[in-house]
Amino acid sequence: MPKRRYVDLHVKLYGDHDPPELLAKMAKHLGFSLIAFSLDPTPLQRCNEIMGEVKKTCEQLGLDVAFRLDLQPLRSGELKSLLRKYRRTFEVIAVKCRNVSVARVAARDRRVDVTYFDPSDVPSLLDESQVNLMVESGHFIEVNLLDLVYEQPEKQARALWNYRVAIEAAVKKGVPLIFSSGSSKALEMRAPRELSSVALLIVGNERLARDSVSINPMKLIEVNREKLKPTYVQPGVKVVESW
Repeated sequence: MPKRRYVDLHVKLYGDHDPPELLAKMAKHLGFSLIAFSLDPTPLQRCNEIMGEVKKTCEQLGLDVAFRLDLQPLRSGELKSLLRKYRRTFEVIAVKCRNVSVARVAARDRRVDVTYFDPSDVPSLLDESQVNLMVESGHFIEVNLLDLVYEQPEKQARALWNYRVAIEAAVKKGVPLIFSSGSSKALEMRAPRELSSVALLIVGNERLARDSVSINPMKLIEVNREKLKPTYVQPGVKVVESW
């Protein structure tokens, strides 16, 4: 049986964050095979500069690296505009859904890979209609450890409960779960075993919890890397030779 390769799909390079080299070294130390650094909407030239620098650092460490864009639009039109601009630049597009309008558009649009929610929003936004759209589009749902760590005990319990009720139902319908750190500091990062232990509290199944930090995010990256190749046309179809 092949050895699992662990992934932290959400380590932020925006806001107050540690240097990418420090974050990459911590990921390597914790046992991750791949780390996905996330950016917020930035001029494309600057995005490419950042990604080029970080790739060199991770190559020197022997760590696979992917890049993701975090979108937090308040209007569906804003989301569509950002997707047109950035989809071909990043391996992963993630949308934080704050209202029903954005959540529905994100769930229908196949240019979106991952959706995630604040703990307080997930009961109302991740309803049956949302889940059905995500299943049809092949979307992943993400939970970030950082959304749980710094809450007061009673708020932490409520957040876990909200996630468990909504996400357990979504996973049962076939929406794959990704559990990430959501960190921007090296000290906020956690080992795969620790992440999967918290994921277990949400999905209640050890295999699904482990898959959420290994098989699921790795599959997403592998599929999207194939899609970004110049030879890709559609699933199962690619250009073999051009005239």
